[in-house]
Amino acid sequence: MLVPVSSVRRSDDRGIWAVVVLTGEVDRGLASRLREVMDALIAEDRAQIVLNLERVSFMDSAGIGTVVYGMQRTGTHGGGLRLAGPGAQVRRLLEMTGLAEAVEVFDDVPAACRAPRL
Repeated sequence: MLVPVSSVRRSDDRGIWAVVVLTGEVDRGLASRLREVMDALIAEDRAQIVLNLERVSFMDSAGIGTVVYGMQRTGTHGGGLRLAGPGAQVRRLLEMTGLAEAVEVFDDVPAACRAPRL
């Protein structure tokens, strides 16, 4: 049986946007690593962050909490958080929690990076 590998890695920046790629399941274990990555970016004055969710197979409440954390932290530092490419399960979770109304969600990373900032 194959166990899905979950990971967080920083990708190439796209203009003002720092891109973070998530893979696998965004649960309690991965959420703490994601917070560390976002905190490190903010410490580098990179408070404009896009989370690439195209390879995320599952997200739970810890993942949602981390998205909220990222929205608050980037906003406090004059930036913003965008989500790119969430699959059906993640989109449904964002809608059920009301977070879809609070965070900008795009079909893919290029769209998230070229859209004007609100």
